[in-house]
Amino acid sequence: MKVILITGLDGSGKTSFLNRIKEHSNPALSQIINLPHINTETLKQNTDLYKAALFVNSLNQDADLLKLPQLKAVALFASMILYREIFELIKQKGVQTIFCERHPLIDSGIYARFYAEKLHPGSISLDVLSKLDEKYSSELQYLLSLLPEGIIESEPAYTSTFINFIYKWFHLDKKYDIESLKAIFNIDFPDKIYYLQASPEILYERIKNRKVLEAHESVEVFVKLDKAYMSLFNELNQVSTDKVEIINIENTDQLFIVLKQLKYF
Repeated sequence: MKVILITGLDGSGKTSFLNRIKEHSNPALSQIINLPHINTETLKQNTDLYKAALFVNSLNQDADLLKLPQLKAVALFASMILYREIFELIKQKGVQTIFCERHPLIDSGIYARFYAEKLHPGSISLDVLSKLDEKYSSELQYLLSLLPEGIIESEPAYTSTFINFIYKWFHLDKKYDIESLKAIFNIDFPDKIYYLQASPEILYERIKNRKVLEAHESVEVFVKLDKAYMSLFNELNQVSTDKVEIINIENTDQLFIVLKQLKYF
């Protein structure tokens, strides 16, 4: 079974690209994992996973509406924790290919560079935290149970547990390296990575009229995130020269070529 990642900054067309694949694919042969907004319909057979995914989606939405990047950080990280469980559930169906919109070993460290620093102690009100803890205690407990033993030492299942962990791991200790990410997520790399790239200015023009913009959606942040992706991909390509393919989305011919390679055009 192959795992193919389609990633890129907001506005790069990941969703449209994956929708094209979905329209022309056989569900018995290929499936899609969407992150950080999770498709929950395929998860109903696993009650704990299904409830946790609903929680993540709700938290994502609330973070954007309330303009609370701290909640966004928790939602992003929680969605990445759920990747392995979603992957294993799909794997049981015997599919040949899994396409991913974002991947824990590639995207989590990139976005943590922006979000983790916002999680300093006292950055979010106790009232917001207590409401989340009360409403989603079982979901928080389940998410914590998916982390490797010893990563978080016997702390209660509170939202603040995630906030403190993300802040320390990514911001204070700056554990963005590949081995540190593997220690958290305990998964393999994608077999192939397609990065949909355009200038930050073009990407921002595509999304600026959305009703709600996420905290990282600005030209300045896009520049920093793109540089972080390029640094990571250079590191990966030193190990395997054909692991990553950069697709210039300003050139539609390149997109068609990739779709043809994947036999979806």
